[in-house]
Amino acid sequence: MLPTVTILRHAEKQLGDLAPFSVGPDGNRDPESLSVRGWQRAGALVGLFVPRAEPAAAPILPTPTHLFASRVGEDASQSQRPRQTLEPLCERLGIAIDGRFLKAQIGELVAAVRSTKGVVVVAWEHKMIPLFATTLGGEGVSIPSVWPDDRYDMLWIFEPDRSGARYRFRQVPQMLLAGDRDRPI
Repeated sequence: MLPTVTILRHAEKQLGDLAPFSVGPDGNRDPESLSVRGWQRAGALVGLFVPRAEPAAAPILPTPTHLFASRVGEDASQSQRPRQTLEPLCERLGIAIDGRFLKAQIGELVAAVRSTKGVVVVAWEHKMIPLFATTLGGEGVSIPSVWPDDRYDMLWIFEPDRSGARYRFRQVPQMLLAGDRDRPI
């Protein structure tokens, strides 16, 4: 049985050299980190995946059992944003973020995700997401070829079909912050 997989773009970042600036967890300017709005989105994502405290409250989406974010490293990417986007969820659930793969190691990431049991959330760089999604989904799954530069507010969800051997794809608007759009990519 294939795992359920939710793919999201890392949260907002600084655009160019102008404010609002990206800041690290210590509050100092860091162009490889999230912007203040990005940190807000990262925190708000918890509410989509974690059951609320009210009796009989369920999460909006299945609660993840595995988290993946790209590794900072040799591919010249120093971006902390994918990991930072998942850190509030990681802390809330008490599960580690798997950061073994560089952003270009799509084949290795797909193999690791497909061999995982349960519910997976992957935070990645938006230019690589369509390739990852197409490779993960396989033949017959229609996926947008580009993740737009200005979209941080969408989730791509892959759910096993009844056979458990193929994926169905759907897009879910996050609708977490003011200005989030409800139309798919």
